[in-house]
Amino acid sequence: MTEPVCFWEDVYRAVEAGGRIEGILEPSRALLLFDTKAGDIYHLYIRTDKAWANHVAMDVEAIMNSFRLARIGREKLHVHIYGDPLVDEERLSSLTFPIAAKVKLEMRPCAETETSYRPRAVALDQQRKNELKQRFAFGKPQFVYALMLVTFLVMWFAESIGSTLDPNTLIRFGAKVNPLIDEGEWWRLITPMFLHIGWFHFAINMFALWSLGPLVERMYGSTRFAVIYLLAGVIATVASYAFSEAISAGASGALFGLVGALLYFGLRDRSLFMKTLGPPLFIMLGLNVGLAFVLGASLDHSAHAGGLVGGFLMAGVVGLPDEHVKKRRLLFAGLALVASGALCWLGYNR
Repeated sequence: MTEPVCFWEDVYRAVEAGGRIEGILEPSRALLLFDTKAGDIYHLYIRTDKAWANHVAMDVEAIMNSFRLARIGREKLHVHIYGDPLVDEERLSSLTFPIAAKVKLEMRPCAETETSYRPRAVALDQQRKNELKQRFAFGKPQFVYALMLVTFLVMWFAESIGSTLDPNTLIRFGAKVNPLIDEGEWWRLITPMFLHIGWFHFAINMFALWSLGPLVERMYGSTRFAVIYLLAGVIATVASYAFSEAISAGASGALFGLVGALLYFGLRDRSLFMKTLGPPLFIMLGLNVGLAFVLGASLDHSAHAGGLVGGFLMAGVVGLPDEHVKKRRLLFAGLALVASGALCWLGYNR
């Protein structure tokens, strides 16, 4: 079987540089590839035997429709056309296509010859995709479900004694109360993340934990997840202790810590983050900012901000499973200790 060597060689080089194959039209007629490094560019590789630019344009448009390229929106599309030189090649630059993306056309003559680049390109692409799946499947969600069970049992026990809408019940079961922390009840920096103010508050936070927790635990593994969640929850309470006088309880600070852990992942792998987790995460953060304006003082904004920053810092301390940079971990550990110490000092001396 003969293939255009430069077609598959170019595809292989692009995959080798980090590109991801999105689809192939057989028999080696066209291939769509996403540039993961640039983050906003698709490459469309097309073979043609047409001699005129308008015929090539019809081919290109049909292939675009086959790949449903209208969906790529504001992304840029680079079209690489392989075949014999066109009679009116100068017309290529004036061609337009009914899609939202910015299209850049490039014509390249290509001889037919025997090649092994196709299997190499496809195999390398599959290897990369398997590695990508492993990034989101390092651990199994176990701790998160145990955490939900413990939180439910605490809530059920507290409700069996008295309503968690009653401040006295909250104080009895470990809510954050600044004067009591000042008197030495430092355990109140830990217990609030397991206590909630009513069943509705509990249900909202447990739904968020059920939605977000398994993903983060798969990415980081159970031990790292536990460290991030628990210590981000503590830092969230410390931030609330420093900036809010209100009695508070709830897992929302620790939940924002999970968001911080995802943002840390985005720092380490920006292109993958923006194509997978980034958009929905930013929407969620936007909704929370909107709720902050609507609900105002009823939300503990300092705890949310503290949890977000705390989760980011703790993710840097434990690192992703494939990270082995001790200096970076020590830097994040130092930042977390300094930030926590400063918040404790502010809270105690306010």
